[in-house]
Amino acid sequence: MQIDFLATLFGEGPLHPVLIGFALAAMVVAVGIWVMEFSGRTISRAGIVPNNVPWNATSIALVAVAAAIYIAGRPIQLQFIPGIGGFNPTMSLAPIFAVLFGLPGAIGVTFSMPIGDAISGALTLGSVAGFLSHTYVTWLPYKMVREPNFKIPAAVASYFLWGIIIGPIIHSIVIPGWLDFTHVLPPAVAWGAVTPAILVNHGLTAIVVAPILLAILYPLVKARGLYWKDRYQPGKPA
Repeated sequence: MQIDFLATLFGEGPLHPVLIGFALAAMVVAVGIWVMEFSGRTISRAGIVPNNVPWNATSIALVAVAAAIYIAGRPIQLQFIPGIGGFNPTMSLAPIFAVLFGLPGAIGVTFSMPIGDAISGALTLGSVAGFLSHTYVTWLPYKMVREPNFKIPAAVASYFLWGIIIGPIIHSIVIPGWLDFTHVLPPAVAWGAVTPAILVNHGLTAIVVAPILLAILYPLVKARGLYWKDRYQPGKPA
């Protein structure tokens, strides 16, 4: 599947270098985000504060479960582009894990990308972009969605804004931008085929999947004390 309109709009003309620059800058920012989080700090309205993540057996288990589900689901897809990917409903789970489990969920999904590629023997230059780009469909919802309770209209709006619109849009620029910059794919294929595949997986699919899964999972996760805001709060005394 290739959309010629997107291939022309993003792969040619004055927008092309801007998008390449944005993609590379976003990858650098993603590296900074993970360096900060693994050093025990995070960004909040009060500035850079301790993230207070309790790295105990529960947190490690949540990282492992999120990564395992994401890795196991990746082969279940309709190939749009041989060797690159296509329609995969598992991708819509990324922000769900992040808003339910917080940083452990975001880490599990994000770092599952290079791990899964290494296991399948598909570790490539594109894996670098896939790993760093997933930061924006996991870390952003983790930071910006206040509560994944779909009974609250503001929560629904927040989730859709960060988990289904902003995060996937950034994701759909970073990966094609990197594939184009490194000449892994021609610009027409990177922007005309990879971009729509990402938007379908993380955007259109998630519009249907997220309300159903969060309505089921959030009450269960909260009742079992696994909802991240009940376990720790960034910036507050541990």
